[in-house]
Amino acid sequence: MKKSKISLIMKIIAVVASLYGMLQSLDHWMFFTYFTNLSNIFIDIMLVIFIIYDLKKAKYIPQGMYLIKFMATISITLTFFVYMLLLAPTNSQGFIGAYLNNGAGSLCVHFITPVLAIIDFLLFSEHYRPDEKHVYYSVVPPLVYVGYVIVLGHVFHIRWYGDMLAPYNFLNYGAPTGWFGFDLSLLGSKTLGIGTFYMIVVLLIIFIGLGTLFLKLKRTKKDLY
Repeated sequence: MKKSKISLIMKIIAVVASLYGMLQSLDHWMFFTYFTNLSNIFIDIMLVIFIIYDLKKAKYIPQGMYLIKFMATISITLTFFVYMLLLAPTNSQGFIGAYLNNGAGSLCVHFITPVLAIIDFLLFSEHYRPDEKHVYYSVVPPLVYVGYVIVLGHVFHIRWYGDMLAPYNFLNYGAPTGWFGFDLSLLGSKTLGIGTFYMIVVLLIIFIGLGTLFLKLKRTKKDLY
């Protein structure tokens, strides 16, 4: 099977899995406050655009589109790692249960779609010309999201799970540890026991690290063409 067909099939599966997973939890406007859903919507839009490019056998794709796809891929990669390393282990249903709830919809949006999107970007975005400066774009979506959550909490007084000021425990600056506290004895579904500021710094480092790694892998692969 040709690489182009493999890439097309992977993108279609990724989009279908994502849509299925999101539909399992789409029951309220709060759905649009979760990074998981927003990052899935972001990557779905980009994958659909590139599916259209594939079907039309486009000979020219603007580098800006590849850059936006890079940002979307970093966002969905964050969803993959944060859920696997931080959220699933502290989920009340247990690690496996966290993925299998909602008819395995969580598995789709947190694992299947992210993995396929990562593979697609690294192996099949062959005409993307990576630049070292592009790494800074990788932190844009997460930072925009943090600002979005703060505005929802402070300006619109939105609360999650009763009293949380953020949808995720590691961003819940309303927990006893606040922005700069540290108390691991509080570790649970509403806080990691680490101040939100420190978690944002850690995540920014992770974003930049992932962006650097992806760009390096793309440059290495491009040198082999």
